[in-house]
Amino acid sequence: MSDSGLPSEPENATLPRWVQILAGLFLLAVSLACLAGSVTLIFDPNDKAPVLRPIVGAVMSIACAWLIEKCIRLVFGIRTKGGLMAPRALRIIAWLFLLLPVGGVFSGYFLTHTIAAVIQTVAYISVFFGLHRLAAFREANDA
Repeated sequence: MSDSGLPSEPENATLPRWVQILAGLFLLAVSLACLAGSVTLIFDPNDKAPVLRPIVGAVMSIACAWLIEKCIRLVFGIRTKGGLMAPRALRIIAWLFLLLPVGGVFSGYFLTHTIAAVIQTVAYISVFFGLHRLAAFREANDA
């Protein structure tokens, strides 16, 4: 028990192995489907966006390949010191979450979907700070 009267969690609390494998296999299947769609964007010509479509497809393919690598690590139980992602990767993902509302401002999303945009912005900013805290925690415990 901790000082607050609540039971303390063990330091290395993880999901059961069978849950990790099932989650990894499910995410792997979804990631492979997304990779197929991303590759289609690269090689399927489009008259309306001849340059943008292959660029977006390439970026999405890289993201899908990264996610597939994480799924394989999850299925086979390959861990790094702190978890599936290093603190630097957590910070990069945090900044991407912070850039989503900025893109919404410039695209006019806030004008067309004001209430949803504000709620999503609060969620994205929360994710940003949460991922930064997790990265700082992992760095502090790694040293």
